[in-house]
Amino acid sequence: MEMIVRHQNFMLALRQLMGWPTFKPVNDAIAFTSGQTMSVPVGAELGRIAQVLNKDLVYSGWSNATVREPDGFAIAFRDLVTVDIIDRLVPFAADNRARLILVSTTTDEHFAIDTRGSLIRMAGRPKAIRKGRALAMSRIKALAATRSSDLLPDNQFVAPGAAVTHPQPLNETIVRFA
Repeated sequence: MEMIVRHQNFMLALRQLMGWPTFKPVNDAIAFTSGQTMSVPVGAELGRIAQVLNKDLVYSGWSNATVREPDGFAIAFRDLVTVDIIDRLVPFAADNRARLILVSTTTDEHFAIDTRGSLIRMAGRPKAIRKGRALAMSRIKALAATRSSDLLPDNQFVAPGAAVTHPQPLNETIVRFA
């Protein structure tokens, strides 16, 4: 149970630092997930889940139950006709106040959350990735440490190929009239 809560809190912290609210937003287009170290079968499962949930996925892979941080990050990015699985990403912070982004270590691109709450894929990588990664991880760990040790009620384990359920919103949607 401790491992699941650690993964949950780590991903909640990453979510918040990337600019995604802690509640279910109106444009609920991204899911934050965690599991085993990335592999071809894990990538295929992420693609399936992204398609079923109709959401892009931000994923952290953990090598075993005792490690304190993930060994990698990946994204299941829904395109017009495909779901791209992009792995070997690292979190990056330009400074102590900047939103985190996920930067590819193998291609010249990065991923961020825009003002509408959509995951966007952008060309280019920032400079000083090692320094920005260290700062991002430090910020994630610090925020994760402040979270409750309770498992959220909509946290779910999905066995490979199993049904995925849509989490129930914790808050009602806010509707504004112009």
